[in-house]
Amino acid sequence: MARRVAFKDTVAVIQNIKEDGGVILTNFSSNEDVQRVNTDAAPYIQKIIDDRASQSLPRETSRCFRLFGRSRTAREGWLQQPAFLEVLNHFLRTETVPDNEYGSTVIETNAILSAAATLDIGPGVKAQDLHRDDFIWQQTHTVKEGQGYQMGSDVSMGLLVPGVNTTKANGATLVEKFLATLSPYTDGAQFVPGSHLWDHSRRPKKDAVAVEMAVGEAFLFLGSTVHAGVGWIFPFLDAQDQLKGAQENQHLLWSKDEVQQWSLAAQKQAGYVLDNPFLGHCDEKNPVDVVGVDAEITG
Repeated sequence: MARRVAFKDTVAVIQNIKEDGGVILTNFSSNEDVQRVNTDAAPYIQKIIDDRASQSLPRETSRCFRLFGRSRTAREGWLQQPAFLEVLNHFLRTETVPDNEYGSTVIETNAILSAAATLDIGPGVKAQDLHRDDFIWQQTHTVKEGQGYQMGSDVSMGLLVPGVNTTKANGATLVEKFLATLSPYTDGAQFVPGSHLWDHSRRPKKDAVAVEMAVGEAFLFLGSTVHAGVGWIFPFLDAQDQLKGAQENQHLLWSKDEVQQWSLAAQKQAGYVLDNPFLGHCDEKNPVDVVGVDAEITG
């Protein structure tokens, strides 16, 4: 089984992720908040299921995106917790000290949201193949076994939050070191511990373990970790690689009225307010200004 650590013990969380590529966080969420997110996503998931049924199509995997805007609890609660942000930015924060004619100053950028989604893999549906999440950015890896984890080698992380209790019997995520989030409709996830240290060409055999979680727990993992799974999934992208492209284009999904309801922290996390050196600006302004929310470029 995947190892588990108290969510707020950030030192232990970071160490376990370096060793295994992912770790189960205990007491990540209250049961009530999990049910709120379940309720937020349920109508969208059910519509996908009903649409396929009406066309006599097999159920397959249902993907409900746009969860960042659709669930206030996920956006303002789960993803803004200080312990979560501390760990996320420990691995994905970028700091540089560019030299120029006027002296040097530290430029620091934190991780941004790549996507927020639910994967519903219903009964009898083929599970996801084991994979690395960072393939979407065409990342390749060299073997690090025996050397230990190298900071800066990952450009992304994922967070999986189960909507129901998950066990090996009902399909909990297998680990090669990959993360998956579970919705109330899912059959589970898997991951391969230590696979974040593998060579790019290595293929998993019987290395995967089940990620068994109770409601209120979560799985946090590196984008280089091999995994398969379902549920509420929140990938994050290293800020220095923002222009490689997030999985969801948040700027085209939401109206100005919707974004105005978000906290400044959430706007920044979704890329509406920019860190130095303000990559992705709009006419030298924050993207948030384009949707009608006042903010100054940080720096």
